[in-house]
Amino acid sequence: MRMVTNTLVESPRDVLHVGGLAPAAAGAEPVVVAVGTRLPVAFSSLRAVLTALTALAPEAVDAVARRRAPEWEWLFPGTFPGAPLLADLAGTPSERRLHAESEQVFRVLDAGAEAVTAALVAVGRPLLLRGVGQADVVSLRALPRIAERLSLSGATGTGLWLTGLDQPAATSARAAAVRHATLTALLDRLGLDATVPEPSTGSAGFADDLPAADVPEHRQLSEVLGEPAGPPERTAASALLAIRSCFFSANHVGGILAAEALLALLDTVPELDCAAVREHFTALDPGDGTPAIGVHVDLAASPEHLRAFARRSIGVVRALVQDIDGARTEFDEAAAVAPDAVSEAQVLLLRALLAVKRAGTLPLGVADIEHGLRRLAEVPSEVSSVEQAWLRNVRALAHVRAKEYPQAMREEKKAVALISKLHSADATHLKINLISNISVLQEMAKKYETASGTWDHFAKISSGWGDSFFKHHTYRAAGLAYRAGRDEEALTGYASAYELARKLDDQLHQQILATEIGGMLLDLGDRERAGEWYALAETAATTLGDPYALALARTGRAVAAGETPGPDVRELAAASLAFRKEAAALIAALDDDDPAAPAAALPRPTTKLNRPFRLIALDLATPA
Repeated sequence: MRMVTNTLVESPRDVLHVGGLAPAAAGAEPVVVAVGTRLPVAFSSLRAVLTALTALAPEAVDAVARRRAPEWEWLFPGTFPGAPLLADLAGTPSERRLHAESEQVFRVLDAGAEAVTAALVAVGRPLLLRGVGQADVVSLRALPRIAERLSLSGATGTGLWLTGLDQPAATSARAAAVRHATLTALLDRLGLDATVPEPSTGSAGFADDLPAADVPEHRQLSEVLGEPAGPPERTAASALLAIRSCFFSANHVGGILAAEALLALLDTVPELDCAAVREHFTALDPGDGTPAIGVHVDLAASPEHLRAFARRSIGVVRALVQDIDGARTEFDEAAAVAPDAVSEAQVLLLRALLAVKRAGTLPLGVADIEHGLRRLAEVPSEVSSVEQAWLRNVRALAHVRAKEYPQAMREEKKAVALISKLHSADATHLKINLISNISVLQEMAKKYETASGTWDHFAKISSGWGDSFFKHHTYRAAGLAYRAGRDEEALTGYASAYELARKLDDQLHQQILATEIGGMLLDLGDRERAGEWYALAETAATTLGDPYALALARTGRAVAAGETPGPDVRELAAASLAFRKEAAALIAALDDDDPAAPAAALPRPTTKLNRPFRLIALDLATPA
């Protein structure tokens, strides 16, 4: 394959290349790491790179590892056994809401990228990755982070070279499609002019299997996709746990393969002993489940329940990778084989959410909701009440999309009434969503005091909330005060949210908060304090290694000082891989004849701290 260099003007210069490479072409001898892996375990390719670089630059890697101990403990269990659990610091995705964003995955990938960059800068050598097309798809999302961090390092002799885009044999058409879409989106994000080959018919180019990490997902996928370690019931339990783990880690290829393996097992052993499956599940469960991800022991009620769940799981993955038609097909299959009203309603919920939230086909979604409610009315129980409440929650979303806000509020209140006296994990998880949604509806009606009261009730649901929860809760409370015109109260609240982000070593939200507080203070005419906050934003953006965030912070500092932003700000904005559209808008504002344009282009606070993790996200939309 020919060498392809970065063709995006003013993207990280002399950093990104893909294709064949003679060592002399890079100057210093490259660090060569094989990242292809037979077993699609999340982060396995990133672990291989970090292991190789640790041998070359142990001090540089160790410094990052110690500062980011929770993420490192996730990558290399046992390294920092006393580190705070990442689950206590950062949020998870949610299957029930078709919400793929994971702050945990972002933090792990960003920590890995920071360590890779530090090591390459320390040794002054480029990194050549072999077998990129066969790397695990989660690790691939770290490459744009490495590229951006390298572009800001100013180091000479470093670089990132990608080779071997050939994919593994297409044993699964669904998994191959996800991998191909991931690689294509990756090259687009990196600004590279290259075409991803179609899946190969063999496995040429595979590296030796990467060293096994002592993580549950590796053990689970080894058993499901390799040689069984016991009876089929144990394999089925491992498949359920693998599906759950892969959802946690955004390992879409692994999730599909585990679900397909479960379906194949059910075809082979149609009379599977589900009591034994439940026993194995309980014995093997590492305890990393969460109500946000509906994978639990009770799914193994019967072979039919397992089959419906496996189909449903594939549908969820296809929805998360933006394959809307494919997801609907899987949900259709899951609904057709669902053995009872509850399991059917769980599928209908997802199919309705797909229609309302992703496809914009409201009538289809509403029809599924109404059908699900009728079916659940036939089987009254606490579980049925929870499922009805979930459906009404999506019905409310459909009303919001149709701008029918009073009807949306009625549906949310009906949902609350269904579960107000229930205390199961799923009911509690839903209550959190309902209270949040009701507060948002009140905000949309400009009933800010009422919205604040509802939001305050949110914090009383549990006595176990940690700093990660209160970071988001405090931000929204401040935002509602801001909407109501209580500026000083809002500033105090936003500053408190910033302190919580600092306590969590959360550079992303420190940067967001400091930049937004700076913008708010500019509007209030307090340039001195605005400049102080923009300085904090610059510090966080520098640590984060985000060129666009750094450009915003420096623009803010210049505006606060009554100065014109320098040419370095344009260069930083142009170096962004994750925020090209926003960076272009900032550059346009900097070039505008209106002296107020740069200040107007800076972010202001909102009422919701949640942001897409764009720094690691890839656009996997299926081409029309």
